[in-house]
Amino acid sequence: MKPAASRWSLGHSPGARLMLIAGLIVLLMIPASMIRGVVTEREMRRDEAVAGVLASWGGRQNLVGPILRVPYVRRVRSRDDKGVETERRVSEVGYFLPKNLDIDATLSTELRRRGIFEVPVYVAKLKLAGRFEQPDLSGWEVLDEDIDWPRAELIVSLSEPTGLHADAALIWDGQRIDLRPSTGQQGPWPTPGLHAPLALDGAKAVAFELNLTMNGADSLYFAPTAEETRVRLASDWAHPSYSGRWLPTTHAVSDGRSTAEWSVSYLGRNYPQRWRESAETAAAVGATVFGLSLATPLDLYALADRSTKYALLSLIFTFAVIWLTETLSGRRVHPVQYGFVGAALCLFGLLQLSFAEHFGFTAAFLAAAGAVLALVTLYSFGVLGSLWRALAVGSVLTAVYAYLFVILRAEDYALLGGSLALFAGLAAAMFLTRRIDWFATAAAPEPS
Repeated sequence: MKPAASRWSLGHSPGARLMLIAGLIVLLMIPASMIRGVVTEREMRRDEAVAGVLASWGGRQNLVGPILRVPYVRRVRSRDDKGVETERRVSEVGYFLPKNLDIDATLSTELRRRGIFEVPVYVAKLKLAGRFEQPDLSGWEVLDEDIDWPRAELIVSLSEPTGLHADAALIWDGQRIDLRPSTGQQGPWPTPGLHAPLALDGAKAVAFELNLTMNGADSLYFAPTAEETRVRLASDWAHPSYSGRWLPTTHAVSDGRSTAEWSVSYLGRNYPQRWRESAETAAAVGATVFGLSLATPLDLYALADRSTKYALLSLIFTFAVIWLTETLSGRRVHPVQYGFVGAALCLFGLLQLSFAEHFGFTAAFLAAAGAVLALVTLYSFGVLGSLWRALAVGSVLTAVYAYLFVILRAEDYALLGGSLALFAGLAAAMFLTRRIDWFATAAAPEPS
């Protein structure tokens, strides 16, 4: 008979065995973190595919305007060292916002594919209508004869003008005026857009209407460029996300269509109704936008990343039930066998991601969970030597995956759900092991 010290065991007491299992869990977190790296790499490939679609279709659209631009000359008088008065003329530009602006927008969405990746895009039909009050240049030290009304222009800043269709039309004071590319100057506007030469013959109040059709993707935002800006936006996207500096006053989703309305007063802005050329003011106008994003209800890569974070949860619960089974039954499990089970659990995240790219989150989760569950349960049957013990392991793992599915779908409660699961598992382990003698030496059967 060989001495007991020469026979292999997983430790000489339940406590030592538990500490060894804990160390194994720490080692298994290394491949789990490597799987998170795969998730990040696949997400980067998705982003590259999205960027390729946006480059050819049209990207995120920010619409600022319309804005009336009026050039003028300001006379500056000064005296030289000899007291001689001189006058020089400085060319400047004034910007004026409309009194009111009503925007009606309708988005027709579709999914474009690049490889295995899908990108939501849209075609937006916009109707902008409003009224400009008579431009007031008082206080700017400008003579009436120095205002260059014939060179006045209407400008519309648009982040992706390449997505515009050819049917753009401007009706100014009842007359159709052709639109031209760019905002007409290299001045303070950081984004491109459109402009229309107005050839005004003087200052007066004017009504306008502007119709645009354009491609876009991901989002559509507007700037409140009037004393009162009203936006009505309808979309066939069932999962809208409204964001920006202002949220809609009313919104609804019905039969797969969403509608929203905004009413924004100029009192909530940090820029005036008129200003002289200023890059700071132009940037402020472009920053105060609001609108809609085509939110994806389930981001596969965010869910895959979060599922890998919960790999620790499945390892702890599965190893705990195996450890309890072997402790209470006397059946010993080798560290390598724990390692095989842990490897199967770590592969769940990789399986779930690879399936999700082709079949969607729900089908992928069920397929990956079913495959891992069957593998671990059958292996436990061979290791533990009992169908009931294997079913106990499989039942706990089933509960873990079911709970994980729920907390992944309920993003707002994910942290709460994970914390409660760990607490419940700890409470169960404390209750089941309350009578174990942690100092007892594990006895190994004598060889025949």
